[in-house]
Parts: sequence; C-alpha cells; structure tokens
Amino acid sequence: TPLSPMAQQLSVINPSYCVPDSLDLQINTKKGAAYNKNGDLVFKVIKETLLTLHHRRVLCDDKGNPIVTLYKRNKTLHGRCQVFRGKSNDLSQLLFSVSMTRSDNNIRLDVFLANNQDESMCDFRVIISRNKSTCTIYLRESPTIVADVYML
Repeated sequence: TPLSPMAQQLSVINPSYCVPDSLDLQINTKKGAAYNKNGDLVFKVIKETLLTLHHRRVLCDDKGNPIVTLYKRNKTLHGRCQVFRGKSNDLSQLLFSVSMTRSDNNIRLDVFLANNQDESMCDFRVIISRNKSTCTIYLRESPTIVADVYML
C-alpha cells in the first residue's frame, strides 16, 4: 500500500528516523531488538527495573543512544502510556500519550501528540489485529493510512 502524502512528510520523533520508502525490519520481541535486512541492529528496547509505580522502557538506537522513554502506570483503566524524548520524564519533553482499548477482534491505540491537550480527537489511530500479525496506523480517525506493518 503506498503511503499517504501526509505520511511522507510527518515526523513525530525526529526527521532522521523517517525514510521515503517502505522499510523492512525484523523484530525479535524476546531480545527487544529490531534488525534491518542485513541483520544489523537498528533499535533496542531496554526495560528498566526500578521499584516505581510505572513500567519504564527506553528505545535506543544502534549505538545505545536513548531515542524515547515509555512510561506506563501500573494501574490505569485504559492502559495509558506516555512517551518522552530521550531518557526524560519531564513534561516539557512529552512527545505523545497513548490510550489502549481491547476488543474481541483487535487492539486499538489512540495516540495524542503533546500539543493536543483537549484530546477530543486522536492524532493517530493504531489498529493491531488480534493475533498481532498486522498493524495499521491511520491519520486521526480517518481512513488515511500512515503506515502498515505485516508479520512476514
């Protein structure tokens, strides 16, 4: 599926992570790592085990530099998560927050960019199939596809 023109010019984290064409990555969930088609490490997730009320994971690049930090509260009604730039938890570095809803057929993630304070409409909607073999990212609540992910 060709990407929408909006998807080709949108950067949420950093333009250096945007590519003009589709990108094949192999994801190893046990290792928390993503590899390119040559087998080179591209991203790594580090789980931090601190005694806090939050689950914390840091997404790093291939050199170990933190890209974003994900915080999820242990006890939330709708699986709320906040994502910050780098290794921060400072609200001035908030990139987006995510609310999760599960149904019998899929998992829906509503993504709200940091400047969307009223959250009357999500900025992106992510639909993950029940068996987690596909994932489609839509612009807001529209049919415009920003990205497709398939398990090979």
